[in-house]
Amino acid sequence: MNMKSLPEIYSIAAIAALLCLARPLDTHGATVNVSVENDFFSPSSVSVNVNDTVLWTWPSGSDEHNVTSDSSTQAWTASPTENGPVTFSHTFTTAGSFPYECTIHADCCGMVGSVTVAAAPNVPPTVTITNPAAGAVFRAPANVTIHATTSDSDATVTNVQFLIGSTVLTNVTSAPFNASTNNLAAGDYTLSAVAADNVGEKNTNSVSIIVDAPPAVAITNPGGGTVLSAPANVTIQASVSSPGGTVTSVQFLVGSTVVSNRTASPYAAITNNLAAGTYTLAAIATDNLGVATTNSLTISVVTPVPATLGTLQHSAGAFQFSYTANAGLRYVVQATTNLTAPVWVSLSTNQAAGSPMIFEDDQATNNPEFYRVERLPNP
Repeated sequence: MNMKSLPEIYSIAAIAALLCLARPLDTHGATVNVSVENDFFSPSSVSVNVNDTVLWTWPSGSDEHNVTSDSSTQAWTASPTENGPVTFSHTFTTAGSFPYECTIHADCCGMVGSVTVAAAPNVPPTVTITNPAAGAVFRAPANVTIHATTSDSDATVTNVQFLIGSTVLTNVTSAPFNASTNNLAAGDYTLSAVAADNVGEKNTNSVSIIVDAPPAVAITNPGGGTVLSAPANVTIQASVSSPGGTVTSVQFLVGSTVVSNRTASPYAAITNNLAAGTYTLAAIATDNLGVATTNSLTISVVTPVPATLGTLQHSAGAFQFSYTANAGLRYVVQATTNLTAPVWVSLSTNQAAGSPMIFEDDQATNNPEFYRVERLPNP
């Protein structure tokens, strides 16, 4: 008896093509093979997972058979009724038990089978810390904001727990998934984000960061506020230390101009022929982790005025006079009693507070005495 459900003009290849168009294979699942033998399926019962495919194959020369879903489930459209060779497949997208039969030989020969489809296991959520990057270096004390992104293909993310080491920072139940930790001291830290979905599956992502104690740097020469006479040659000296690493470079600048980079002690640089003006000197110390600290100060360079004597006053036991000066520059007042073969004795060394400056010799005698004022060279 011929129970073909399709006209004879369709070839087996055409039938297969129509079936593929109607029900493409899910390439993401496994394929389980069942052989359609004369009067029985081998194996008659198979177990698969959701999105797996069962492929029935009846060999060349076999009797006419078909693969028809039991009428109570109607899980798929019946295969063609054909002599072998024929293949037929069905991809199972839902869990359950799916009996089937060959309608020609079910009653007479018991040609029946079944497919048991297990529910796909829950896929854990994915979680990725997007900030900070693994290996990021921060300057102590560090304030760090942690950002995480999540996804879940078959459930819903209901919580992201953030930790620093084993200490829980916070639990966030909805996007955006962020957390902050503040005032971290120098050290190495592990930041973690644990995502959990509504069926209890979890996944963790962790990154390590470094909090670096910054290097210390101080300009030791010249002092802040130093006044020099133009043109000025200045030696800049700095002391440095690094509690969290190793100092690898000290860069010296005058204004925005780099004067020198020193990679080892002594940390010093020289700048020459500075014209009159105000200058900012800076030293930038950088350690092996790239953390930098800057120390800066301001100096002034002035055009010196001649130290000329002004008003003279004399009284019993005292002699006073004034002289012009630049505020901030250093001067020496000297005296001698013999201009023919002078031996100059320093009476006063000072830093001028303004102009004119007043000098008084309270040890003056009635003997002839000669005075001079000199501007001292830049230190």
